Amino acid sequence: MSLPSPDQPSTRRVPVRTLGALSASVLAFPLVAGSADAAAIPYPQPAKPLPSALDVAPPYEPGTQCLTENQPGPVAFAKLLNATYGSHVYGVLRKCDQEHGEGRALDWMLDSRKPANLALGNAVTRWLAAPDAQGRPGAMARRFGINYIIWNRQIWKAWAPERGWGAYTGSSPHTDHIHLSFTWDGAVKRTSWWTGVAITSYLTGPPGVAQPTSRDPKDYVNVTLRRGSQGIAVEVLQKTIGGLVVDGSFGPATEARVIAYQRSKGLTANGVVDSRVWNALIGTPATGSTGGTGSTGSVSTPTTSTLAKYVGVVLRKGSRGTAVSVLQKAIGGLAVDGSFGPATEARVKAYQRSKGLTANGVVDSRVWNALMGKPVTVPASSTTTSPLAKYSGLTLRLWSRGEAVKAVQRTIGGLVVDGSFGPKTLARVKVWQKAKGLPVDGVVDARDWKVLMGGKATTAAVSSGRPVAASTTPAAGGAATTEITASKGHVLRRGSAGSAVSVLQRALGGLAVDGHFGPATQARVISFQRSAHLPATGVVDRKTWDAVERAAHPLLPYWNTVLKRGSRGAAVVALQKALRVTADGSYGPATEAAVKAAQRAAHLAQTGVVATLTWKAVEARMR
Repeated sequence: MSLPSPDQPSTRRVPVRTLGALSASVLAFPLVAGSADAAAIPYPQPAKPLPSALDVAPPYEPGTQCLTENQPGPVAFAKLLNATYGSHVYGVLRKCDQEHGEGRALDWMLDSRKPANLALGNAVTRWLAAPDAQGRPGAMARRFGINYIIWNRQIWKAWAPERGWGAYTGSSPHTDHIHLSFTWDGAVKRTSWWTGVAITSYLTGPPGVAQPTSRDPKDYVNVTLRRGSQGIAVEVLQKTIGGLVVDGSFGPATEARVIAYQRSKGLTANGVVDSRVWNALIGTPATGSTGGTGSTGSVSTPTTSTLAKYVGVVLRKGSRGTAVSVLQKAIGGLAVDGSFGPATEARVKAYQRSKGLTANGVVDSRVWNALMGKPVTVPASSTTTSPLAKYSGLTLRLWSRGEAVKAVQRTIGGLVVDGSFGPKTLARVKVWQKAKGLPVDGVVDARDWKVLMGGKATTAAVSSGRPVAASTTPAAGGAATTEITASKGHVLRRGSAGSAVSVLQRALGGLAVDGHFGPATQARVISFQRSAHLPATGVVDRKTWDAVERAAHPLLPYWNTVLKRGSRGAAVVALQKALRVTADGSYGPATEAAVKAAQRAAHLAQTGVVATLTWKAVEARMR
């Protein structure tokens, strides 16, 4: 996915995040083998007759601006869904957040853990992506002007419908909502569903919105920037704060410089540039604004006495009201809208990790006390007094940060203890896991913590899908591994249960990830085996695992291949095809430019050299 590029806001102002109606009961549809009976699900009907011609399919249109209002298309589509399927919470605008930041991405809340919701989500998303009677793929998506869809760990792209539904491995699995990103034509309701006339040329930006040109930092006080932002506002920031290359890209170096500046000014060191940072840069006294109020006035940071009123209040996803607004102001980096949604939950989990608390997204007395600056006591495990016990509920992986990472680095040794889970820590963790007979996946979870605290690795029967025994650990020798590799020693069939089943369900997509190999999982396996020209047995053996891994990671054979300008051969062809540049097998200037763009989007150093992390970043763009 491309990252947001903050620009000058428009003059109209609305709340930073606008929510639709409150959640109500979801219609119960008949289920057949884990999915809805398509004939039983009504689909929306157009108000005007649809033309025989189909709207043009534009390329991917990334969000590049910080706008301040919902676009009419996503709101109208959300209301259409609610009118057809019952009232659901929905959200459109999120400040400076890719297409959401331009008011043209819709999150329609739907919990895939509930069978009826999973069936409804599958039916609606497949209806949008399906071919019409003339065999034109994604016909309904094009009539609405939908650029791409993410739902339940899968993604579908209107500009590449031949790829079908692919695995999505972004930071949010999208199991609690359907994400629909609209083209600019869909955003302003120019498409045939609304007008009855198919568009033949497409918009490339919001109609009538001029691009910013000012280089005066005073003109950007109301613009919020964070890691991933791009554009003139970032250039102005970099020039004003000093000590940075002025390239308009808010990467790790800019974030580190912002954090250092915030500390020097006594501001919250979160790396987010809000009105307080801008005011400090231009010499205006800070007002305490969080920069995410959704109103024209400033919002003061809650005092200790204010926070103390809520120590007995427990908040979680779905909570609403004043207490949520107080939380959002205190924790920072959020739109203060009083609604505890996915963004608030993610921010709470990140805060809990930073304080060594259980990262469950639930705000209890320990979180409130931490926000007030009081010491946080984490109960030790009843079975151990190890100082690591307080971290045993956390899962750490590449790019995790905080005290828990430092604890791992100290315990396994051979690392700089900096609290940053980077490539060196990843490599060291894998070496340690192999030595301890644990799955060599580079992820520190409950099993790894147990061994770190002096326990022993456990083995279990292959057929159960339990944790992998030492005998199934991937071989050494630098072979590339994925989240699937450690599970490939398991043979799974109907009735199996455990983590390996969850890995399978997540990789296949379109399934509830519950760790139980039931009829729906068996049907999905058989369908996959047929598509991969394997015996359709419904039993997941090594050949099926290999095929699943290849489908999820098509560039895996090249992950350990290093390419740079001047390289030639089959690996270069594979890279060029993935980047959608001329595939001539010669790594020249055009390929290098495309690689650097992919590295920039993935927050990697823009070296133009392709190694493992860049292969993975390029692969992620294919999904």
